[in-house]
Amino acid sequence: MQQIPKKSAQDFSTAMPYFTADGLVFLGLEGVEKYIHRIRRALERRDFAAKQRAMERVQQVVQHLLVTLDDNLPSPHLRRLDSLYRYLLLKLAYINLFNDIQEIAGCATILGDLRLEWSAIFHPSERKDLRRLSQVDLARFLLG
Repeated sequence: MQQIPKKSAQDFSTAMPYFTADGLVFLGLEGVEKYIHRIRRALERRDFAAKQRAMERVQQVVQHLLVTLDDNLPSPHLRRLDSLYRYLLLKLAYINLFNDIQEIAGCATILGDLRLEWSAIFHPSERKDLRRLSQVDLARFLLG
């Protein structure tokens, strides 16, 4: 019987870019995007069982991304990521409650801001002015 060589974590991270920290985060955001697309399709077809399955899964992924935020992140980034994830969860709850297809477009802007924020963390040398590029005004959202 032939022995299978053991792989170290280093081998996997070079073979699969998703095994890096930024790869895992962006993979999670990609999953969120795909589940939101499933929710849209289910609402268009009025398939509420499919919508509910996709909604449960997307909320689980977003909650996982939220609770696994690292406390060692720079504080402005940590606060903004926390707020964006919580805002996305509220938006998803609203969509789930009212089956509102138009509100799904708001999720895309939140996801765009999440990608910008994570890019600024993982690639600080390529950092652009996030305030200029971000689309979600959390100060306005928090005030009502």
